[in-house]
Amino acid sequence: MDRQEFSSGSLHASRVLKELSLFRHFTALCDGTVKLTDGTVKISKALLAAGCPYFKVLYEFEEEVHHGSSTTEPKLEISCKTFELILNFIYTGKVVLDNDNIQDILQASDLLLMSDLKELCIEFLMNRIDVDNCLGILQFAQQFTCPRLVHFAQDFIYEHFRHRQIVRTEEFRNLSEKRLKDLLCQDGLMVKSEVDILTALVVWLNSNLTSTPDVDCLRESSDLNYDPKFQRALQDLRAANPPWDSPGAVRVLDALKKTRRIRSIRERGMKTVLACSDDDGNIFLVDILSSGKHAGGYLFALGGISRDRVLQSDVQRYDPESYSWTLMSPMPDPYCSPRVVAHAGKIFLIGGYENDEEIEIPHLDVFDIYANKWRSLPPIPNVRRGAAVAVADEKIYYIGGSPWKELPDGSPFYRVVDAVEAFCIKEEVWVAGPPLKERRSHATAVTHGGNIFVIGGARPIECPSVQSPVKVTGTEAFFCDSQMGWTPLSKLRVPGDAKINTTALAKNGHLIIIGKSDRSVYKRNNCFVMENSGWTLAPGAESILTSGSHTFSSYALLVLPIAAMQDLFSADSE
Repeated sequence: MDRQEFSSGSLHASRVLKELSLFRHFTALCDGTVKLTDGTVKISKALLAAGCPYFKVLYEFEEEVHHGSSTTEPKLEISCKTFELILNFIYTGKVVLDNDNIQDILQASDLLLMSDLKELCIEFLMNRIDVDNCLGILQFAQQFTCPRLVHFAQDFIYEHFRHRQIVRTEEFRNLSEKRLKDLLCQDGLMVKSEVDILTALVVWLNSNLTSTPDVDCLRESSDLNYDPKFQRALQDLRAANPPWDSPGAVRVLDALKKTRRIRSIRERGMKTVLACSDDDGNIFLVDILSSGKHAGGYLFALGGISRDRVLQSDVQRYDPESYSWTLMSPMPDPYCSPRVVAHAGKIFLIGGYENDEEIEIPHLDVFDIYANKWRSLPPIPNVRRGAAVAVADEKIYYIGGSPWKELPDGSPFYRVVDAVEAFCIKEEVWVAGPPLKERRSHATAVTHGGNIFVIGGARPIECPSVQSPVKVTGTEAFFCDSQMGWTPLSKLRVPGDAKINTTALAKNGHLIIIGKSDRSVYKRNNCFVMENSGWTLAPGAESILTSGSHTFSSYALLVLPIAAMQDLFSADSE
């Protein structure tokens, strides 16, 4: 007799968890207790171990050593109120966070190794960071090992230092001497001139009169010429002109008198550059953007294929703060040409090829850049060649493409679809998305301003009389807060000089595309920047992209400290 499995779906699990949550206060169903700082709580060992890695390891060890006969009562430095919120999260997957409990919940989730709860705490703090609390959040994130929150808080501080907003806060005045020096020595601080740093030092000293000022954080110049604003500020300081008529200014002046001429010429601030990788693994930086807000991050090189056609699985990370490459955990399987998107400290690899036959595989793997771990996710339900990928609104959109594994023999036409699927990152399920207005394959997709732009690509024209059987498609946008679906954008039609192998990149309010005019110009690339809802040739790109001296295989927008760029360019000139 044939066998068939039936399921009631996720409703069964939800109903069981709901009932267990109601029963958790029944003493007869509790088989353990946990000591807390202000009392004792009865618990179900099985459910606590299922929802909390800390107790899972603890009870597994107890079972192994004592064969389940031990009556060990764990003791935690957590209050009963906080532990009750954690128990409620284990049973329901929900937690109510506020300014009063966030520190206790984050500290407890770190202790209990509950990464999912810890991530929710990080999201809460990221959504509420401002100039008054950013320094405290940074210290808090460093204390409890939250690297994503550390980077986010640092970026916020760098950006908001320029208008002296942070300098006016109580948190800044209460900084320790060491933390003040660490802050004012940062390359990434966005300042108009060193006068902002000098002002910050004076403000802090006015609130910390017993401290010794450290003027090593001051920098004379950024271009081998003295900074005129800084020089005038020093002259006013020596003359005790306002606003330099405070006790802190006097202490700074005394320290400057004992110090040699300030020699540092490292320029502060950040710069968005185009990083280009050629076929030999070299990275070239092209300065194509005149300005940009700061947003930190890493550059990753993942997998690929070697010159002797061997698939690679190694992963390397470039840190722009230390100017160094680090070998990370390898990919689960060696494959090449996946689509790659980054979101919330994780890198998602979608599709790709496992061999020379270039048959698309349905892989979906995620890499946690801070935990340095890979994990496989539910595969792509309808895998397609030439699909575009972008991430927005906690979803990964899998856009268009062709379901053909290979073209039919003797046919110049191939099927291209307008289908869109979305992978819900938190729920880890695939759902149907809004279809494109124009079907297309081998387009490029990018998230810009919280919305998705799908740019270029092609579709077949099934008409024997046309000169070319392929049409280059235009640009559509999906506005995530709208119910209108995809919207064609005629002003952003792909320029003819970038219609082939188009790549789109976005960062810090900038949207650029790179492509070729036709397949014959193998080593010539053209770069356009979106300005006023249209495309403009990017200044500075001609130096490498159109020179024909290198064949580039991938691109990324990378934010570097300007001082780091000075170091790199000076090293190249030696």
